[in-house]
Amino acid sequence: MEQLIGYIKHFVIPFFLIITLSLIAILLFKRIRYQYTLPYRSQIIRKSEIFLTEITLSNPDKNTLKYKISKFKSEIPIHKNWCKDMLISNMILMKSNLKGKTAKNILSIYKQLELNHYSASLIRDFRKYKKCLGFYHFQAIGYRPGIHMIKKYLLHPNQIILSNANIAFLALSKGNWLALDKIPVKVSRITTIKVMDVLHSENIPIPKDIDLWIHSEKKAILKLAVMTMVFYNYRNKSAEIIKLLHHKHKALRIDVIIAIRDLYLNEAEEELLSLFDKEAIDVQLEILETLAVIGSEKTISFLKNEIPKQETKDLKLKMVFCYNTLDPAGADQLGSQDADTQKMINHIRKIEL
Repeated sequence: MEQLIGYIKHFVIPFFLIITLSLIAILLFKRIRYQYTLPYRSQIIRKSEIFLTEITLSNPDKNTLKYKISKFKSEIPIHKNWCKDMLISNMILMKSNLKGKTAKNILSIYKQLELNHYSASLIRDFRKYKKCLGFYHFQAIGYRPGIHMIKKYLLHPNQIILSNANIAFLALSKGNWLALDKIPVKVSRITTIKVMDVLHSENIPIPKDIDLWIHSEKKAILKLAVMTMVFYNYRNKSAEIIKLLHHKHKALRIDVIIAIRDLYLNEAEEELLSLFDKEAIDVQLEILETLAVIGSEKTISFLKNEIPKQETKDLKLKMVFCYNTLDPAGADQLGSQDADTQKMINHIRKIEL
């Protein structure tokens, strides 16, 4: 026992003490070095911003562009990764604010600075966040030759890598949905938002297989199908959309109710009224919001009967809102019979004003 204590005292403790002190020294050195080089980095960042702005907006001929880029490369530490990251970030920011031929200049500069090789090296990196950053570089800059490299990851077992690779592939291929059925459910919300952003920013035509998506058994695909149909104002599968009101996942049912509202699917009115009492309050509120858009005399009759006996304040307020939207005169008549209802009507109309 004494031998073990002596071993710990003379070897283990000093070892961990040395490791701790070494880590502290390294961190301090990195911090001091960062502070020391900060003015230099700021100078390079400023120089880069001026160069990119000037070269992008002036639109020089090929030889002049080549000369200016060569000169610029000799003035900055482009061999440093932080410099490459900074340049690419600036290019992405500029490209998002430019259109047409001016935006294409960014891609030309990106290639002539050989930053595409750096983005490719990120994709080859074993760390997933580096791979996803490389995908994003190709996607945001619009580097289409990168499609062949991204394609290898469309069926990757890691869900994060798979999702980001598919989004980048979709953007660069202008609407090729090769691995849509592989989109992971766990990241479907983020993926769906990214997909919708790509559809908007890249002006991608409506997918050819959209009629098949609405029959998928995967919640992620159904959600994407519904949102895509809304985006393109595609009403050809209205019956299938309405059928999804019976889906077991509440979040998808809410998405469908919103889609019915956005697509003005008046034929869904009866179905929504029949399901109203079976749903939770949050779903009922969405149904009432939609009925305020697509409702007819059937909805008015339903509300006229339900409002006087409704005890849940939030639900009654939304019912009054719906009734007032569809039949203001009828709402006034109902309000004259009930002071609480009249207060709600006044409140709604004050907000509308």
